Amino acid sequence: MQILKSIALAVLMLALTIGTQNVSAAPAQWDGGKIRVEGLGIAPADARGSQAEALARRAALSDAYRQLAEQINGVNVDAVNTVENMTLMNTTVRTHVTALIQGAQIIDESARRDGSYVVTMEIPVYGTGSLASTVFTRIETRAPWAAPESVYAPYTPVPYDTTGYGTYERTQNQTSSSPILQAAMAAGSTAAVTVPSAQTAPAITTTPTRPAHPAAVVTTPTAPTTPPAVVTPTAPTTPPAAVAVTPAAPLTPAAPTPTTPPAEIVPKGQAVGGYTGVIIDCTGLGLRPAMSPVIKAENGQPIYGYKNLDVDKVVASGMASYAHSDAEATRAGANPLRLRAVSVDHNANPVLSASDANRLLLENSASGFLDATNVVFLR
Repeated sequence: MQILKSIALAVLMLALTIGTQNVSAAPAQWDGGKIRVEGLGIAPADARGSQAEALARRAALSDAYRQLAEQINGVNVDAVNTVENMTLMNTTVRTHVTALIQGAQIIDESARRDGSYVVTMEIPVYGTGSLASTVFTRIETRAPWAAPESVYAPYTPVPYDTTGYGTYERTQNQTSSSPILQAAMAAGSTAAVTVPSAQTAPAITTTPTRPAHPAAVVTTPTAPTTPPAVVTPTAPTTPPAAVAVTPAAPLTPAAPTPTTPPAEIVPKGQAVGGYTGVIIDCTGLGLRPAMSPVIKAENGQPIYGYKNLDVDKVVASGMASYAHSDAEATRAGANPLRLRAVSVDHNANPVLSASDANRLLLENSASGFLDATNVVFLR
């Protein structure tokens, strides 16, 4: 009998382990604004009655807390950072996240007939006492919106702080933006310019000594001057006429080529107005949810990000919502502006064409839907 009990207990433990691993391996699901987990626990074999239930409940709570920590650590803050990265880099964030997990709300709990215990817990991603309140910090001055026409100009990328903690700047590779590397590149370029100048001088000094002799040699071809002069004018007279017609044809297509693109690119500078939000279609581009996404123009310039927004709104409802259809995109309101992303930067930041980026900024200046964070990404 004891052997049968041991076998049954081993099977139950194996099932518990498999179930726990499946839950833990699941990616963080927070599109709906909540991170919810279900902890499962069982009592030791020798426990009985109320003691067994209490021990099973404690095991379920422990399992739920562990799952919450794993889910929260896997949440993408921005294009390069997760919550786990931030907790490793910032002790303040780590302290707040730990307190948040310990204060997680128990949604439901129950004892099962087989002696196991189940606890359902959740943590809000946005709102009061949420994960967002630990991830984002207040910025003193909001950055102004980019000028609509600036999306057509060349842009030099600069580190972008997506949370107020400078996380983007700390984790990005600094090979291109490093002052030391820039100084080395500048020194290398100046050295390269100096070398050819030194080589040119000796070449010039050697040349003038020898041209004196060719001057005497030129006297010899004086006699042949007459024959070529007679033959040359008569033969080339016909070809020049044909040659003049040939360049005339290429000149016509060459002129409109440079003027056509600017005519298509130049913005009209007028907003339609009346839009309640924006829906950016990123389907098929591999977009993944992030707490602090950045909308960029094709030239790499950020046109919508954390630095442009009121942090209270960001903490309350986030910077954008993610949907799979227009029916789910209620955040954009009844009359949304619909745009299509041309690409996705680091699987998190939608990239718009220059014309769409220009239009988005123009319409926001008229309706202010970006200020209200009425942004939806389709994925």
